[in-house]
Amino acid sequence: MTRNEKIKEAVDDCIAKMNDEDKKIYREIAEYAVELGYAPKPVKTAQGISDELAFTKNKVKRTLLRMHPNVRDIPFKVRPGQKGQAGLRLAFFATPRYSVPFKEGVKRVIEDFDGKYTGCYGCGRCKGDLEGYTYIYPDGKAVFRCGRELIALPPISADYINEIKAMIKTQDDFWMKQI
Repeated sequence: MTRNEKIKEAVDDCIAKMNDEDKKIYREIAEYAVELGYAPKPVKTAQGISDELAFTKNKVKRTLLRMHPNVRDIPFKVRPGQKGQAGLRLAFFATPRYSVPFKEGVKRVIEDFDGKYTGCYGCGRCKGDLEGYTYIYPDGKAVFRCGRELIALPPISADYINEIKAMIKTQDDFWMKQI
């Protein structure tokens, strides 16, 4: 089996487990990530291989997104959605402005962990430039979340496909300029 056939099979297997409404949305996102050179790989867990796919690119050594066919199988509280819906976690810190669902994703991950895991971790991977997300509350308080973390998005509709694809492209361009 060729590399392209393995990639297609991984995407097809994940998409096949989604409800009909999610299939078109997530296929378009997955195919776009693959087009940019990100390969889907099943995520390994303590229980074995999961249905979740991580899309990574060897050139940048980063994971751009994770896609899961069914939220009910995801145990973490930061992965929003209703039972039976697909889930998407995405890196998009290189995009300077984005719409409400993405802002809410950043806010949710900060609040679901009660403000823990915020600020710079000091890992040195961003070489002093803070690469991440900043959520600004109505009272002006700004909270930073490291860009190494993927942001779980609320259930998405087809209305957001173009914005997600633009965010994916912006993030990929950002990483490609660094190599």
